[in-house]
Amino acid sequence: MLVSVTAPGQAAEFRVFEDLFFEGGPKDFRQFGLEHMTIVSPHILGPDVPNADQAKKAIEKPRDGNHLVIDIESWPLEGDGQGLTISKYQQTLAALKKADPSVRLGLYSVLPVRDYWRANGANGESGFSAWQGANSQLAAGLIPYVDDLYPSLYTFYGDKDAWVVYAEANLKEARRISSGKPVYCFLWPQFHKTYAFLPGDYWYAQLDTCRRMADGIVIWGTIRGAGPYQPMKWDEKAEWWQATLRFLREQNP
Repeated sequence: MLVSVTAPGQAAEFRVFEDLFFEGGPKDFRQFGLEHMTIVSPHILGPDVPNADQAKKAIEKPRDGNHLVIDIESWPLEGDGQGLTISKYQQTLAALKKADPSVRLGLYSVLPVRDYWRANGANGESGFSAWQGANSQLAAGLIPYVDDLYPSLYTFYGDKDAWVVYAEANLKEARRISSGKPVYCFLWPQFHKTYAFLPGDYWYAQLDTCRRMADGIVIWGTIRGAGPYQPMKWDEKAEWWQATLRFLREQNP
């Protein structure tokens, strides 16, 4: 899927991935032009640095291509624990690359640290500088170990314009620390706290923002609510899905 106009540092090919599961929904979203993104978490890797067997198990998960995202959200990204986290990520990424040198690796929501208030300036210049400092330290230790960056731009509030400010700041920061490596946005068509699906215009604005500023998108979901995992029921007529189809048609007219 090609985009006719690209931002500085943006690749010519804009890719749209998914890691979606619905009750009663499509089993394969490739029919709509979406590529599948494989994500591995501590369920596969274990709670700490994976051993060779765990790394091999992660690498052997079915993949459409060579992209693999590591989703470990329990290791601190700032403060006293940051140094140990960097070391553990380095060991994890090295183990996976050893298991398959051809794999393209990235870390979910690490480069940069997802931030709503500091990124949009609500905490002032000092807050913004502290956020950038943490990202620079993470990048110094981790950029040599990753092939792609995966900032998370999930939706916490209903203000669409404020979301765009937050997303643009996070994407600019991703570009700043990327050393020219591709940036793929993680988007989730549900609100983070209520699990309600986003209105169509809000979701389309998110897709379009990432199209302007990133190299691609990973659409993730779904969750019915807190507690034991249950996916949402599929609704082909849902506003977010109709907006997605419109977006995909524009990508591949």
